[in-house]
Amino acid sequence: MKGKNMDQRECARLETRDGQAVNLMWVGLSGDLRGLMFEASIEQRFCNPGDKNVEVVYSFPLPWGAVLMGVDVVLGDKRLTGAVVEKKKAEARYEEAISEGDAAIMLEKNRDHSYSLNLGNLAAREHCAITLRYAQTLQFEQRGLRLLIPTVIAPRYGDAQQDGGLMPHHAPSHSLTADHPFELELRLHGELAQARVASPSHPVGVSHGTSDQGSVLTVSLARRESLDRDFVLVVDQLAHDSVAVAAQDCIEPSRVAILASFCPRIRSEGIPTTAVKILVDCSGSMAGDSIDAAKRALQAIVRQLGAGDRFSLSRFGSTVEHRSRGLWKATETTKLAAQRWIGAMEADLGGTEMEAALSSTFALAQTVSSDILLVTDGEISAIDSTIDSAKGSGHRLFIVGIGSSPAETHLRRLAEASGGACDFVAPGEAVEPAVLRMFARLRSPRLADLSLEWPGGVVPEWVSPLLPSVFDGDTVNVFAFFGQVPTGDVRLLGRRSLDDVPQEIGTATLPSRLGVADTLSRVAAAMHFHSAGNKISIGQPIDAIRLAVDYQLVTDKTNFLLVHERPDGEKATDMPELHKVDQMVPAGWGGTGTVMFSRSGGYLNTRVISYPDPTTLDWGDVDVPAVPAVFRSARNTSPKVDVDDDFEIPAFLRRRDTGVDFHEPPYWSNSAYYTGLTPIGVSERLRTTPASEWPTTYMGLRQLGVGEWLVDWLELVMASHQGTLYAEPKVVAAFLYLMSRRDTYESLAKSGGVLGAFKSTVQRLGGMFVRDPAASAASIDVVLVEAMVAVLDEMTASTWPDRVLSMDGGEQVTVDEVRDARENPTIA
Repeated sequence: MKGKNMDQRECARLETRDGQAVNLMWVGLSGDLRGLMFEASIEQRFCNPGDKNVEVVYSFPLPWGAVLMGVDVVLGDKRLTGAVVEKKKAEARYEEAISEGDAAIMLEKNRDHSYSLNLGNLAAREHCAITLRYAQTLQFEQRGLRLLIPTVIAPRYGDAQQDGGLMPHHAPSHSLTADHPFELELRLHGELAQARVASPSHPVGVSHGTSDQGSVLTVSLARRESLDRDFVLVVDQLAHDSVAVAAQDCIEPSRVAILASFCPRIRSEGIPTTAVKILVDCSGSMAGDSIDAAKRALQAIVRQLGAGDRFSLSRFGSTVEHRSRGLWKATETTKLAAQRWIGAMEADLGGTEMEAALSSTFALAQTVSSDILLVTDGEISAIDSTIDSAKGSGHRLFIVGIGSSPAETHLRRLAEASGGACDFVAPGEAVEPAVLRMFARLRSPRLADLSLEWPGGVVPEWVSPLLPSVFDGDTVNVFAFFGQVPTGDVRLLGRRSLDDVPQEIGTATLPSRLGVADTLSRVAAAMHFHSAGNKISIGQPIDAIRLAVDYQLVTDKTNFLLVHERPDGEKATDMPELHKVDQMVPAGWGGTGTVMFSRSGGYLNTRVISYPDPTTLDWGDVDVPAVPAVFRSARNTSPKVDVDDDFEIPAFLRRRDTGVDFHEPPYWSNSAYYTGLTPIGVSERLRTTPASEWPTTYMGLRQLGVGEWLVDWLELVMASHQGTLYAEPKVVAAFLYLMSRRDTYESLAKSGGVLGAFKSTVQRLGGMFVRDPAASAASIDVVLVEAMVAVLDEMTASTWPDRVLSMDGGEQVTVDEVRDARENPTIA
């Protein structure tokens, strides 16, 4: 607010019907990272300064694979405890408590893997602090570690209830004025305390210290922050190898829980090549920071392509656009065309129809084994159906998540289900490391039939399913339960094909000493619960609900419940008003601003968020309860352009009364592969325009209506045909001559089929030039026209040839053939 220090601003608030406020006052996270195990506590503070009791619903994300370990509650001055119970029983008991005037707290996991906290009958002027404790097993990726802590659920495309399966009160709502304060402190123990750390998302401070267990590196936020983007910590310069840890089962002391972590070493045979279909999200939510990061990532991807690689380019939003109908060979020409396509890309395709876009991309070049490299923020509701579609496609999905708050869980689920991998790039972060990691996985040999070989005589009661793919340099975590303490080595095996002998790709030594904490056994139990419906899970069938209740796990079948029975004089006398805590709009989301950083000493130390005029944005269901001060002065974000009234419009763009609408079929194409004039459209446009007004440049062709892809082919392929560099006017003149010929137009106009006139031989074509004074007068290059004919003879009235979209140079016409054609002319 104007006139106030940032740290003294009022909290963003929700107002009741009588104007009272309900605040999410503060959120703080404290965590410890030991090896691959991260344990954290999140404290959420609520208050009700109004005069009526309310029910507060707050939905929030947790990291991928997080396992809730407990919930602590302080209501007023009372410390309370609850328990995990079966979902239906928890819901019934919660509603009963509310109707009886008591306070109740219920924590549940939603269909989209987010969580919702229901705080019922928070009394007038009452405070409540809720602390959630969770554990997460991390993975080293390509010799490094990335800790991502999600803080906000970004707006998502689609219906949250119908597509995402959420209850109405759990569907996130967003407000531009919401401002939820956030604090964080992390402690890295053991060898991690000696690693190099940095945060690409927040300015942080770092200090070294010691504890009873050794060195500690403490990372904390350098200043007051808000829940407007995910926190990312990057830890690198690590040396790690396969390792195993064991602990006594907290429920059945006679059992042992094991976590074996493997760092695969997968040898490549020869120089690996890649066939990859690149698909980039250009929906509205990607505007601003995200599309800028996507462009940087895509340029880095193209630079990684080498000889022997094949690729395609596609982008999507409400519709999908393919740069080609198949896979291009990676050449200097196609890479240059790709870089141009990337440079012109904008987040201008509307909503995020990811499932349809993936299906369309799967259909490209089906005869070639290939993978998908998807660049997106993942902000969709219909993730379940998208995962189902990807599973049956036969493609691995390698995903680069972009933005300040990408849908991490959605993207990791999608990558894992297809046998691929996922990486993330925050605004301001260097994209090259993420792209290099992704290409290392793409080029990693495909290993089939992964298996574990336990020490002789040791048989696990249960083992977590192995992922369908493993990659060199990534970590593979395997959980297991044993009836006794196992000793010896466990080996991870895989083979390249059904005929190959299994090869060892990792070995871990089982420990002889057991840990006493319950974290490992509860995380293992959570993995057991999630694999209960997996057909390849090893072990006897289990009662999933009983397992979750025994280990106190909040799952899609169980909720945490706490009921506080108030004394008779303190019970609520009427039903509470329902209030959802609005999510903050993530920094930079949908072009609402940008997050900019400057680096000093390897750490981020500056963040500036700027907002455009909100009247220019399509906010959908984002709530704008009041216009913030920063929006109250009207301003034009576009640079002023002085327009000369006498500006000369090219002659061929001036309106002509021809009675032909060149932006409608059959003259115009707007397909997934090409937008612009069709062959009959170009021919008709030239027929109705005097030759003196025809364009002479590539830009002129674009202004005429010739599609970008066709102009790229002329400029990048035809202009350097057979190693000869042709000047721009020569290339344009040859193309226009070819398309303006009467026999070209008549063939297209009459049949609408294959251009029969272009099925002639090189000798017959040579005769055309001998008999055509116009060609000689215009200095039309015969060899260049013949090269174009070799490709364009496959065009129809409505479509350009596939070879144009594949950047193909066509048949190679020799000098002898040209000379022979000129010496032995035939009638055109």
